[in-house]
Amino acid sequence: MKIVDAQVHPWSAGESTGHHRREPIDEFVLLQEMATAHVDRVVLVPPLWDPNGNAYALQMAARNPGKFSVMGLLDPARADAVQALREWHSQPHMRGVRFLLNTPERLQPYLDGLLDPLWGVAEEVGVPVALLIPGHLEIAHKVATAHPKLQLVVDHLGVPRASVGPVAFKHLPQLLELARLPNIRVKAVGVGDYALDPYPFRSLEEPLAQVFHAFGAERVLWGSDLSRLHHPYAQCVSHFREQLPFMKDHEVERVMGQNLLDLLNWQ
Repeated sequence: MKIVDAQVHPWSAGESTGHHRREPIDEFVLLQEMATAHVDRVVLVPPLWDPNGNAYALQMAARNPGKFSVMGLLDPARADAVQALREWHSQPHMRGVRFLLNTPERLQPYLDGLLDPLWGVAEEVGVPVALLIPGHLEIAHKVATAHPKLQLVVDHLGVPRASVGPVAFKHLPQLLELARLPNIRVKAVGVGDYALDPYPFRSLEEPLAQVFHAFGAERVLWGSDLSRLHHPYAQCVSHFREQLPFMKDHEVERVMGQNLLDLLNWQ
């Protein structure tokens, strides 16, 4: 089984914000953490606070193509955003794009229509799109319906930032409704941080089982979001690998790696 982490923010410049760790996760640190947790590959997702985020992640992937690939950020307000996305895959190791719509300021470009032309381009050229849209899952429904060949990923299972306990999954009915659309996947990233109880986070078993049964083993992606974990990386791995009884061994293999490799064509 290859363990492939769907989301780690690497950075060597800038200061992290919010609930992320303060010490940078640079290439050296990440390789050490991966070795300790027995993670084979990582999708690098540049953070907003690093002004050279995409470039740094791509440099890491170029040096370690068997370890890293990149799901980069694209500012939809860029004058050349459409052309940049059309040429997205011309950047070696760039395999997807992520849009952050998780604050009123970041949501505004969507409301202003700046993303409207980007959905069709991503669908046309085959760029998977990850969306951080807590509180606005209707966006994924609208986009996926209008662009049925576009591969969308809902980040963090749609859980709002800093939510824990039962509050974290109040939106679960809306999330499960998205499973009706076959081009939507969900990214189960660092879910242990949503639990009030310690590892192995038994309180999460029921909502995770509902997500798994709705979307199926082929449309759930595991990840850590390492920079914000409040428990060891190895526990984030073993939680999904060993502690969720509703997944069979071959399904664990899909959720923890193969689904992501297939989605990003990273073989």
